[in-house]
Amino acid sequence: MKSSIDIITKIRSLPIIEGYYLVLGGGKIGTSFMDYARKHSLPFVLILDNDKNAPASLGTELIKDANDLCKLMEDKLKFPLKKESPQIYFYCAGLDAVPFILSFGMPEYIVPAIPCHVAAYIVKKYLNYPERKESIKEICASPEDEDQVQFCDQFTSHFPQDIIANLYPTKGIVMLSYARPGEICPDGCPGPENFCPNFRREKKKTITNYVRDLLPHIKGWVFESYQIKPGIGAMKGTDMKQNLLEISEYVHSPNTQDNKIAVQDVTKDVFFIATTCNCHGVVNMFQI
Repeated sequence: MKSSIDIITKIRSLPIIEGYYLVLGGGKIGTSFMDYARKHSLPFVLILDNDKNAPASLGTELIKDANDLCKLMEDKLKFPLKKESPQIYFYCAGLDAVPFILSFGMPEYIVPAIPCHVAAYIVKKYLNYPERKESIKEICASPEDEDQVQFCDQFTSHFPQDIIANLYPTKGIVMLSYARPGEICPDGCPGPENFCPNFRREKKKTITNYVRDLLPHIKGWVFESYQIKPGIGAMKGTDMKQNLLEISEYVHSPNTQDNKIAVQDVTKDVFFIATTCNCHGVVNMFQI
């Protein structure tokens, strides 16, 4: 039976594999990254999508099943990856397969290319393993739960109103953006730090820095999205490993109950997971 110690030990032992890119989603963004990978001869790209006919499946080497995936990963990780002709593979599976894929080693970059908060999903999958299904859960502020509503209101009050794009209190989600309702960012935007050239808008701070400013008030982890090319961001495998390790140690620490976070009169074992870039961000709130 797995234990929290087993999970933490496994995360700590994961190597970071330079030249390995894991792309989650084989649609428009995944296909665009595939073109980038070919142009720049990236050594090893693995694209994951639950649609076997996803656009990015064309022109790649298809992985038939989990056995073939294991063999591929083991073969690829025997020696350091080198820039040669790009090696791009497609595996038909959903996000549930991500922890298994990561068990072979952390990619240099993880490219989220689906409409899902990938970092929050991966954190949940690692922490809510079968033997501990309820290690963490989303904060769901239903209107009748005054304490949760109060907490969410206090949480969001740390952000300027003009960067709050959407609130989903019943799911514990806050969407942040410098783009306002009805505005659509163009493909290939470089996302500069201080000024939005598309909507002619000054940026006092990046969204990443706004979220990091929460850290003195509430426990949380920020997965920063780094621009691989204009319009496509990716999380560093080093950040994923370090954050997973710290979150696992925090959640399963015997001292966690002594580290409760007070928000006005509400005391909760809470933390947040955020993925951010200069212009946009998504924040999920969790309770232990």
